[in-house]
Parts: sequence; C-alpha cells; structure tokens
Amino acid sequence: MGNVLDQAKERLLEDENIVSYLQCSLETFIYRSVMRPGVIVLTNKRLFFCGPDIAGNTLFEEFSFDNISTIKVKEGLFGTKISILHGTEWIKIKHIQRADPSMFVRKVEEIIVAGRKNHNYT
Repeated sequence: MGNVLDQAKERLLEDENIVSYLQCSLETFIYRSVMRPGVIVLTNKRLFFCGPDIAGNTLFEEFSFDNISTIKVKEGLFGTKISILHGTEWIKIKHIQRADPSMFVRKVEEIIVAGRKNHNYT
C-alpha cells in the first residue's frame, strides 16, 4: 500500500496537498470488467486514481472536479462502493479497505462546492 501511495505522491502538482485517500479498486473495462487495485486520492486541486496496471507500470486516471456531476456511496451485498458520474461515464470505486467512504465523499463534495463558489480549485 505504501508503495502505491508513494507513487501517487509523486504525481502531486506544485501547491497540491492530499486531503484524503482510500485504498480501493477501480473498475475498468478492457474487453471485460476488471478491478484494478490502488488508491483514490483527493487533493485540494483534483481527484485521481493511482495503481499498478497489468504490466506493472503505474495506472493513473484523473477525474476533474468540473466534470463530476454526481458522487454517491452505495451499500451493497458485496460491500460499499463509490459511484462517480464523470462527464457521461460512471466511475466505480470498490473493495474499499479500512476507511469511511461516506466521509471521503463528503470531503469531495465540500471541495467541489467551494471550488464552484470561488470558480477555482486551490
């Protein structure tokens, strides 16, 4: 886990700070639905996922606050997941470990609301 978080920290921009993160899996579709382990990181400027890809390289997916119209926690038979409507695509975060997904979603919403009020994310 520490290695993946270290890789995520290497992706931080100048004046960017981690607000919160979750160890989780990102559901991706490559010929079929596949789960990619890693971390979803909330910073004061953006939301991104970082984890290893099939070849062992770093998989990096960024989700712009401007394109997030819905974010919600869903309780299910197989655990809790976070669903994010990013543009026209639903992003699914599953297998959340040792964290409170509801608190993470509230923090994302707070940053989005504050950024839209101020017309920027800093």
